Amino acid sequence: MLGFLFIIFSAFTHSLWNVLLKRSENKYAFNFYMHFANISFFTAIYPVAFRDYLYFDKGVVITAFIAAIFFSIYHLSVSTAYKYSDVSLVYPLTTASPFFILIWAVIFLKEHLTVIGLIGVILTILGTAVLNRVKGKWGEFGKGAFFALAGAFFYSFGALMDKKGVSGGNFILYVYSMSLFMTMFIFGYSIRRGEITFNYIKKDRWWVLFAGLVVFASFISYRYGLNMVNLSYASAIRQISTLFGVIMGIMFFKEKFTLYKILGTIIIMAGIVLIKIGM
Repeated sequence: MLGFLFIIFSAFTHSLWNVLLKRSENKYAFNFYMHFANISFFTAIYPVAFRDYLYFDKGVVITAFIAAIFFSIYHLSVSTAYKYSDVSLVYPLTTASPFFILIWAVIFLKEHLTVIGLIGVILTILGTAVLNRVKGKWGEFGKGAFFALAGAFFYSFGALMDKKGVSGGNFILYVYSMSLFMTMFIFGYSIRRGEITFNYIKKDRWWVLFAGLVVFASFISYRYGLNMVNLSYASAIRQISTLFGVIMGIMFFKEKFTLYKILGTIIIMAGIVLIKIGM
């Protein structure tokens, strides 16, 4: 139950940083400084809050490096997607990764799903598809949708490395190393594009600091939960972030609340209930 709650909380914080990213003017600059704020805060509290994890583990760091590559591509894809589409359209697609994760978890991690749990995973994926149905079409596959789906695909590989990283022993070092590498990768990409100037996010500096704390909470809580729950279940449970994302999109950006968003939300919630029963 505790792992379940950690993942629900991580879903909320995950959707929250997405909303903060969407509201920013320069998505790439905001994304970098958000991660820079996260790693700065993490570095400051590591020796105090996580002193039991102050030891080096080469295997964990290597896993974090590989995971960071996939997660960095995910973050950059999401930043690009938000340049073209609304939160309530893009965010459900970015959370479609459980479809891929389910396959990878069964093939590579040899996870075994109960029938009820499997139905729950399928429902969360179906609910995500329904949420994205607008204007009489099953998803608008323009640039926004393309980058959102690309992000979900690469995220699924990062999630696979996540499970390996948190199961390797020093999972705090894993999260810290992954955060550090992601910050470095996003910095490298952004500076090549000339989008790293602080002036781009100067007026959003307090939002950047807040977003950094939100990312920290999201990263830590999800990996805590992942220690206690199968990857295929954890990724599906986290689909509740879609609900949070839609609600925040409506509240902060005045996006429309359609019948399909209501139906998709109900299907996702039903799926999560079945996953909890099947765990």
